[in-house]
Amino acid sequence: MNPSYDVVVIGGGIVGMSAAIAMRQRGFSVALMDAGNLVVDTHVIDSRVYALNHASQSLLQGLGVWDHLDFSRVSPYTHMHVWDGANGAHIDFDSRMQGTDRLGSIIEESVLKAALLQQLAKENIKQFPHTRVSALQMLPHGINISDGVTNWHTALLMVADGAASKTRELLGVGTTGWSYHQQAVVATICTEKPHQSTAYQVFNPDGPLAFLPLANPHQCSIVWSTKPSRVDALMRLSDDDFALQLKCAFAAKLGDCVVERARHTFPLHMRHAKQYSGACWLLMGDAAHTIHPLAGLGLNVGLADLSTWLKTLSVNKRNAFSPKSLGAYQRERKFEVWKAIALMESLKTVFAQPLPPFVSLRGLGLTACDSLQPLKRWFIRQAAGG
Repeated sequence: MNPSYDVVVIGGGIVGMSAAIAMRQRGFSVALMDAGNLVVDTHVIDSRVYALNHASQSLLQGLGVWDHLDFSRVSPYTHMHVWDGANGAHIDFDSRMQGTDRLGSIIEESVLKAALLQQLAKENIKQFPHTRVSALQMLPHGINISDGVTNWHTALLMVADGAASKTRELLGVGTTGWSYHQQAVVATICTEKPHQSTAYQVFNPDGPLAFLPLANPHQCSIVWSTKPSRVDALMRLSDDDFALQLKCAFAAKLGDCVVERARHTFPLHMRHAKQYSGACWLLMGDAAHTIHPLAGLGLNVGLADLSTWLKTLSVNKRNAFSPKSLGAYQRERKFEVWKAIALMESLKTVFAQPLPPFVSLRGLGLTACDSLQPLKRWFIRQAAGG
């Protein structure tokens, strides 16, 4: 007899593991499948980090994951400084404006995954590493899943296997999207001046550059988004020459820079699934959407998918996986994600305009926003996931 579960989650990333834990805690039998090995190495500093907002932290606390974090590798940030590299206008945010101790937390991907794996083991969730789903069969009351060797049955399939989701393809779900015509360079750097728990972002004409503070007061993770030709040139530079270019692009806000970890690069694309749910299945995280990293929303938007689904379950407890529940999830998330996509596109377009009238208007706009405390508090609430 084929193994059967109430819920099968495809994808062992942060959103997928969080979804598996959440569904198990609500009393469902759960299996988690991933093409990888579902282990993580935390012995070295991870160049990939996330800026988690208050809503994401609250979700992870509710799942019991937050308590497993290695807090020596978690960096709360209390301030944010954003400026326009073309005119020097800026806007500053302070957690005290909201009466909180932080605007968010910078966490390495490996550290967060390690905490999730601990909670997965505690929940006794069945894990299937090195499992590549190759076929799906839709049934009147569930879905049959196959990797070519073993077959499983599930009442609900939760898909969170990333931007290039093979499961999404098997479901026949298309995507809309476009290239941002930029690539991102990520690296871990050491700075001459301490970051003072401040997240920085400068909008230069060729793209935004972010410095995200790590637990060490002189370490930051950088995300430098710029045109592909410049990325190619930057990646060919020695570490010392790259650090000089970085210092210049960042207006030397933190003094000299030293590259501490290998640089990595990846292309930036917007992708949006045409469907978020169907009969007995739903998409979450990068399998449903990818957006520009300039505001650090990516993972927060994916975890907000899960929060919305959990809220939907609490409203429709008797018919948890019904078309009504799945439809409600799709309507809310598609609307919210399109808003985020529109915001990222607007910011990218506005700050890319090199003409003097646009540069002057941007400067006036940023200066005005920085002086309006109620507006700044509203921005902080939105960034926090409120």
